[in-house]
Amino acid sequence: MSALRVRAERAANTVGYGLVTGVAGALVGAATGGLGWALAFGGTAAVAGAQAGRARPDSATRRSNRNNKLTEATTRDLAPLRREGWQLIHGRPLGQDPDRVYHLCVPPSASRVVVCMDWSWPKGEQARFDAEGRIVAGQVDGEIAVEWLVQAAEAVRKELVANNRTLGKIGTAQVLPVHRAPVQGGHIQCHREQGDQKYEINVIHSSVLVDKMRPLANGATRRTRRDARAFAEFLDTTFV
Repeated sequence: MSALRVRAERAANTVGYGLVTGVAGALVGAATGGLGWALAFGGTAAVAGAQAGRARPDSATRRSNRNNKLTEATTRDLAPLRREGWQLIHGRPLGQDPDRVYHLCVPPSASRVVVCMDWSWPKGEQARFDAEGRIVAGQVDGEIAVEWLVQAAEAVRKELVANNRTLGKIGTAQVLPVHRAPVQGGHIQCHREQGDQKYEINVIHSSVLVDKMRPLANGATRRTRRDARAFAEFLDTTFV
């Protein structure tokens, strides 16, 4: 959100809260003691309302705070993998939406770069497939999150392909962790195409996230661990 839009929203909050509380105060004052009381109550309430409106976070700030909590939750969930030799990079902006942040995880086998995207799934609504095979959660279309994740994975893939002569070849895996809602069977999987590429999408409940990711580390050797560190260093400096 641009600075101009943020200022406009904050101004609207200030005016809106001031107007609503001022009118309410005037009505109370009129009922209490006539015109004089109405003006006094209305003016005081309007000032207080304007202050409350001015202090109310704009939508970008509220969204950022919510995303920060999700990022922190996923970071905690993934922490055990670091102790098992995984390279973890947290909270990086990818794709077209700067409010979306991602986790890039490289197993010690250097077999994949796992792109994890935090998304605010509706609390208590099961993430599942609908009758048409689309991912939904209650009335929310989860395909929006899938589209963002695919765009981010495509951005990562392109950078890796462009530098495979020095880094070596590696693919990507795509994960949508779910924290506040159930997932059908704990883990649902689908495939989506982007250009000539097909991406496997994994929607995984946070309680089984690490267990579902661990098999990607199978076959790790001293060489692949060194390769994993090289991939992680590249990603860390490319996506900042």
